[in-house]
Amino acid sequence: MTDHQTYRGRMLLASLALLGVSAGAAQAETWRFAHKQPADSPEGIVYQFFADRVAELTDGDLEVQVFPAEQLGKEDAILEQLELGTVNFYAEDAFFLQKWVPEIKWVAPHFLFQSREDWVEFTNSDLVKGWFETAEEVAGVRALGEPMAMVRGPYRVLISNRPIESYEDIEGLKLRMYPDELAIEVWRSLGADLQMLAWTETYQALQSGVAEAVTSPAALVEAMKFYEQAPYITRTNEFWQGLPYMMNAAAFDALPEKDQQALLQAHAEAGDYSMKLMTENAEAMRAAVEAQGVTFTEMPLEPLFSRMADWYRERDAAGELPEGLIDAALGGSEG
Repeated sequence: MTDHQTYRGRMLLASLALLGVSAGAAQAETWRFAHKQPADSPEGIVYQFFADRVAELTDGDLEVQVFPAEQLGKEDAILEQLELGTVNFYAEDAFFLQKWVPEIKWVAPHFLFQSREDWVEFTNSDLVKGWFETAEEVAGVRALGEPMAMVRGPYRVLISNRPIESYEDIEGLKLRMYPDELAIEVWRSLGADLQMLAWTETYQALQSGVAEAVTSPAALVEAMKFYEQAPYITRTNEFWQGLPYMMNAAAFDALPEKDQQALLQAHAEAGDYSMKLMTENAEAMRAAVEAQGVTFTEMPLEPLFSRMADWYRERDAAGELPEGLIDAALGGSEG
């Protein structure tokens, strides 16, 4: 056992003692669940569903208390608490695990998986499982159940001030962009004119003409009202998002078997519920914005994804991708 692991174990036991429990009585704990979204958001509703099911399945032996809207702190603070065991669950995009596993930034490559099913298969590959295992080895943090069962999105769209009917139409498009290296490289390779803007500055940028388009999860289209300035929406399936319930592995292992199984069952049910809820929300969103004059355009995705597969293979040949990523994602450089 490393010094870091020994320190982490001592801190976990100290945290449990402060909560008035011992490792042997972990089933009596109230577990703390942190997330970023408002309690009444679709994601917030799913997380509370999970907590309610845990209480039901354990007959009240284990309570999950949900803290929405970053009530327990920003991401860096929550990650530290998660490692120490003072926060038991943190649900957010797997990208945050870059703190411990830099390669995991490749967990959802842009324009590499046309379907969510293909992407989830990739996340269950030995390569990606190895990234999650590294997070556990380094920080004692483990994903509960199927890591990508919780759905965000449920898919990505491009909101623009003119129709986008093929990927060639992206050439010269003034696209709001965020500071992510891979996203910047991908959209530049497609010819977009990138405008680095905060999410909260995007509506005004569309209104003024500084930006002509923005990428977004479908679930946020209606709330952000970008379509008022850019009334064309194109489904792109740019990348897929799942929200692992990351937990302190030692705390989970200290639970009785029946409570471990209850958490796993509640998580699986919450994942199914999230898919249903997000799909219903996306369908309702489309109907609502179409009623306000928005046009949904259908861009053929096969040419775009074929082009991007070649782009990734070129990067792989240049040694710019994690070893094994192309094999895991595309079945080999010739696949």
